Amino acid sequence: MIALLGNPNCGKSSIFNILTKSSRKIGNYNGVTVDYKIGLFKDKKIVDLPGVYSLNPYTSEEEITIDFIKKNKIDLIINVIDINSLNRSLYLTLRLQDLNIPLIVVLNKCENNNSIDIEKLEKILNIKVIKISALKNIGIDNLKKEIIKSNYICNYRIKLNNDITSIYRKIDIITSEVIKNNIKKRNSFVLILKYKYLFIILSIVMFILVYYFSINVIGGIITNSINNIMIYISNYLLIILNKFNSSIILKKLILDGIINGIINTINFIPQLFFLIFILSIIEDTGFISIIAILFNKLLNKIGISSKSLYSLFLATNCSAMALLSTRTIKNEYERKKVIFLIPLIPCCAKISIIFFIISSFYHNSFLIFLSFYLIMILIIVLLSIIFKKNKSRLIMEIPHLKMPSIKVAYKESITKTKSFIKRIITIMIFISILNFLMSSFSTSFTYVTDIKKSILYFTSYKFSFIFKPFLGINSPSIFLSIISGLFAKEQVVSTINSLKVNLNYITAYTFCIFNIFTIPCINTLSIMKKECGIKLTIFYNLIYLLISYIISFIIFRLLSYFV
Repeated sequence: MIALLGNPNCGKSSIFNILTKSSRKIGNYNGVTVDYKIGLFKDKKIVDLPGVYSLNPYTSEEEITIDFIKKNKIDLIINVIDINSLNRSLYLTLRLQDLNIPLIVVLNKCENNNSIDIEKLEKILNIKVIKISALKNIGIDNLKKEIIKSNYICNYRIKLNNDITSIYRKIDIITSEVIKNNIKKRNSFVLILKYKYLFIILSIVMFILVYYFSINVIGGIITNSINNIMIYISNYLLIILNKFNSSIILKKLILDGIINGIINTINFIPQLFFLIFILSIIEDTGFISIIAILFNKLLNKIGISSKSLYSLFLATNCSAMALLSTRTIKNEYERKKVIFLIPLIPCCAKISIIFFIISSFYHNSFLIFLSFYLIMILIIVLLSIIFKKNKSRLIMEIPHLKMPSIKVAYKESITKTKSFIKRIITIMIFISILNFLMSSFSTSFTYVTDIKKSILYFTSYKFSFIFKPFLGINSPSIFLSIISGLFAKEQVVSTINSLKVNLNYITAYTFCIFNIFTIPCINTLSIMKKECGIKLTIFYNLIYLLISYIISFIIFRLLSYFV
């Protein structure tokens, strides 16, 4: 077994992708790699481990790496080093030598750095050193040839004690000998700090523009085209069904249930794909790292550090993934707090509900879309202040802006969108059929056209009154759509469409607000239970339910009074 080890952001996952021909996420600022991943190169097993700075774990993510090394037989360690951070990275290299496991050092990101004397570094460390660029595919063949070798030998001669001062003294000696030109280049971050307020304004404007183009431009052009295509397909299917003299029940099941649900579900897929694609590019540039530092002082005022910003940002994609990324937060109180806040941020599934609401009732109004996020930010800030305990310190490396990989961002977007569609379609077809049966048959299993005589109405009516205070209507269909959202938030849209729920522009708005802040999906709940325990998970979800109900009720009453 071969293990990829290195500091966060050194490029391990990029190398893993190349060697295993995988499409893993590239970059691991604050914990993109939250668990180890295994792939194959030739006949050799390669494992990509979370980034660590030392062999003394300080976070639960680092514990994964150290625990894996202890419990598994490692034949070779590939120590990936960012060539621009040699001084910091060598500490882990020297500690890895103490393990007496064959070691190869890979200097990554060499495309703009030729200042390291490779031969001298190899001689000092007595380790094979390979210079590569994962981004531009430079030196990869040399790395592959070295891995293919069947025999790996430990021939280290550097022996260190546990005195950290002496270790770093040794590192200073090594770097002074191997760095040809030890003049540091001007970092783009210095310029950003000089004009930080301008940069903060520009970053806010940039994110607003990203969402604006997702809603108005993509939503207005591509979505309408897809909608017209699907309507044509639906009409064509109707002709075929009429040709074969299909029964009314079959027609309604296929056209009003399944096809209509698919049409209304895939309408927002182009918007979602564009949003994931742009956010992946922004993340890959290192932009989020810079924002984390610039907003650290502001975030500290509400009781969280920008160390948590990445987890909150990741929640816009998937709450479950964001919950796993909190393992890198060292302050346990802050970690539990961030876990609580993550489900309040609209994930891709909740964004699909927002897209549906604004396209169906507000003609793709960006202002309506923006209002949902302003309310979300207000709620998160208020809750953060209420549960504020102490200020968290931010300790992280100075970030470097880099050119993003369009290819990686595209693959990432395709993978996530495909997974999203697959999950929607499979669950949606089942729910659509179930909805049709429950709304078209009575308790005596006879076909009915009046929904008030159906199984759906009979089973849901007794509970639907719960939602009347913030929706103004007593609808069993609303109850069923909200319940289906507990399994997957994407199902809320398909359930509404398959049951033909009638909403006006006020009830549609409050319905969307409720679904944004209510209990998350089962997948998120299972991970939340794993990360913070069953008692805290129950407590959190009771608060979500209370918040969603109160906020929806207040907004409904205000809109009903003033509009």
